[in-house]
Amino acid sequence: MRTSLYNVAKRHRSTWLPSSARRWLEDIENAGYTRALTDRMKTVPALAGREESIAADIVSRTKELIDDELATRADTVVSDSERTHIKTAARALASYEMLRPFLGNDETTLETIRSHHGAETTATSLNGGLVRGALMLSANKVKTVASMVGNVTNDLAPGRWTRTDSEDGGATFTTATCTYKEFFARRDAEFLLETTCCSLDIDLWFGNVDPSVCKVELERSMARDGDENCRVAVHAGSRE
Repeated sequence: MRTSLYNVAKRHRSTWLPSSARRWLEDIENAGYTRALTDRMKTVPALAGREESIAADIVSRTKELIDDELATRADTVVSDSERTHIKTAARALASYEMLRPFLGNDETTLETIRSHHGAETTATSLNGGLVRGALMLSANKVKTVASMVGNVTNDLAPGRWTRTDSEDGGATFTTATCTYKEFFARRDAEFLLETTCCSLDIDLWFGNVDPSVCKVELERSMARDGDENCRVAVHAGSRE
């Protein structure tokens, strides 16, 4: 298992996650999101008693949005990774549409979606375990983390990130292309970027890396800051 984790961490291509494994992780993450959101709704007076029907409506609406998006791309090849992010974007928009009428304001609705993206503990433990497993076997931990960041960023926008290596073994990754931004822009819902994409993924994957080993920072973000691009940097810590 540890060898396979390390090999995964070293690959730099958009197909680094096999289709079967991607579907398995998607199923876990989606189920976790639905369950956690349903449990959260039970504690909100405006939603209590409606949680199961709202959750079902979110699932149904998500499928409609996915089908609509894929129909607009009928003449193009949609990669597995793009499909994953289309599904996540569709789920965020469906959640917003179904929750907003009951929660009463955007801030509360966005925080509810954001706090359950990645299914919280499930995603953090799975992703954190992958990172920890790779680092346990790595002789150069900064380069290993940089390699994994390359995989994550390339998955978010295959072939659209530029990489600049640094002397300390780290690297900087930059892109102006985002599946989420394109999806939400077509539906006049770019504000939902803050609930998805690298604005959350970087913390989910690398938030628990020991800062004395290295630090992963989202330095620029089209979601967070309205910047024209996203930039993720890996810097060596004091140990390296």
